[in-house]
Amino acid sequence: MADRLDAFLAHQGLGTRSEVRGLIRSGLVTVGGVVCRNHAEPLRGRPVTARGRPVVAGPEDATLLLHKPLGLSCSHDPAEAPLLESAYPPELAHLPIEPAGRLDRETSGLLVCTTDGQLIHSLTNPKRTIWKRYRIGYAGTLSAHAVERCAKGIALPDDDRPTMPALLELPGPGEATLHLREGRYHQVRRMIAALGGEVVRLHRDRIGALELPGDLPAGACRQLSPAEQAQLFAEPSPAIIVQ
Repeated sequence: MADRLDAFLAHQGLGTRSEVRGLIRSGLVTVGGVVCRNHAEPLRGRPVTARGRPVVAGPEDATLLLHKPLGLSCSHDPAEAPLLESAYPPELAHLPIEPAGRLDRETSGLLVCTTDGQLIHSLTNPKRTIWKRYRIGYAGTLSAHAVERCAKGIALPDDDRPTMPALLELPGPGEATLHLREGRYHQVRRMIAALGGEVVRLHRDRIGALELPGDLPAGACRQLSPAEQAQLFAEPSPAIIVQ
């Protein structure tokens, strides 16, 4: 926990460092029951209030498993609201939580959101080639050789290299399941378009060997356990092998 007053208040979500300093100068903050106007005051475990209300230290970090609903943007731009951060628990509002990779507004499913920069890097580093599974609803008719083309890698418009080999399953008309080991911009939509279809529904339900829990409704999140975190980097079972 930050032990300097302005850092502590900023970390608890009361504003930027300059904003909380203004609050302190206004005499609206107490430390140990005494009004304090020194923004660099060390706390030494003493209780703090701001505007007459206790400021309680929240968690220092968080890693969440989140079921992203349709309609939320992964951006931080208020102009693009509603934003993904609206799904985070209020008690974590002071933390700089970021999604490890993004799902666009019209895509639902499994997201890992965390303050752990190393975890984000590990999940998004192209060298890791972590399997992800997408459930797709599409319109149109896919190429008769769609499965084989995905297995070999598809050339996409405006991309100088083909996709990595992927596994496409076609369980029924207008339905597809795509297993990918990479995450290019709008890749699933672009691959289906290259095969002759148009994505009308897109949902990610697995990263590595971690499946989106069936009891976690859209818009809900919970802490990711260490065991679940390890599953993110494990091969799905049974292992997916694309020749």
